[in-house]
Amino acid sequence: MTTYSAPHRPTLDNLDPETTTTDRMIAMVRSHRQGEEYPTPETLLGNLPVVLRALCDHVLTGEATALDVAYRIASLIDAIEGCPPSPAPPSHLH
Repeated sequence: MTTYSAPHRPTLDNLDPETTTTDRMIAMVRSHRQGEEYPTPETLLGNLPVVLRALCDHVLTGEATALDVAYRIASLIDAIEGCPPSPAPPSHLH
């Protein structure tokens, strides 16, 4: 029986900071999220302050690299772009 190793998933270490773009970072985030469901708009909005505080604290540690911060921002962009649309509010006829 032949076993195959998991396919290589690119990481921040595989990126060249000089040539990386936001779109490339978002593509990486999407490849890492493959198979996961995106949060609902309500969940995303409810978690946004927590996520932004965690990002701010991470930056304040002085350990965050520019690529690390960019990846986390790209993750937020992807979540916002990928979340399902809110259902239309019911229309009231008078």
